[in-house]
Amino acid sequence: MKKVIINADDFGLTDGCSEGIIKAIKEGMVTSTTVMMNMPYANKELEKLRAMKFESVGVHLTLTCGKPTLHTEEVPTLIDEANNFYRRKDNLFPKMDLGEVERELRNQIELFIKTGLKPSHLDSHHHIHMYDGVRQIVAKLAKEYNLPLRCANTETKKYLEENNILTTDDFSMEFYGERVSVDTIKQIIENSYGTTVEIMTHPAMVDEELKNLSSYSNIRLKELEILTNKELKKWFVENHIRLISFNNI
Repeated sequence: MKKVIINADDFGLTDGCSEGIIKAIKEGMVTSTTVMMNMPYANKELEKLRAMKFESVGVHLTLTCGKPTLHTEEVPTLIDEANNFYRRKDNLFPKMDLGEVERELRNQIELFIKTGLKPSHLDSHHHIHMYDGVRQIVAKLAKEYNLPLRCANTETKKYLEENNILTTDDFSMEFYGERVSVDTIKQIIENSYGTTVEIMTHPAMVDEELKNLSSYSNIRLKELEILTNKELKKWFVENHIRLISFNNI
């Protein structure tokens, strides 16, 4: 039996993002989400998941959106002139100090734990942990906190397996942009290898703040519509596909 995790990235990015993800959990097929602990809405929105007793909530480790969780003096190589994270990895990576990276990402995990919730897994915004240097740091944190980690690419998958870090058999980021469709979901599952596959998604109720923060905005509403599609849910049942969370791998 194929087991599928549908993870909604960017929880806490804006109210609309969180609202859409909660709707996709309650009415659709999202089984897991990851929160951006550096965003102003994170703690407030996590309270809603706590009230729902929803337990598959991980940390969306972030170095390319918003502000750091540590004081700017502690992470000078990670921020621009406005004390924000660099928006693009090409601006960040040539300047970043890996010691600062580890301290900031560790603090994001610790801030999550301080909410009283137990993180279910880790992944990262813009897949920063699939790149050499950051990969080793995030894997180290996953092992230290005993958490599964998204296998964002082949190199990361191999590294996680070599270091005995729990992950899914397969991962897909294909449900994105022009490929957001019911057929894409079906194709991902049909073409996946192994027993467990994670599908990355970004459902949201699109608000003005999201439009200002992300170039990937309006399409998120289409993702939400597909992830709450009753016919697609029926297809999962008919094809004996089991929806699971990171707590089940």
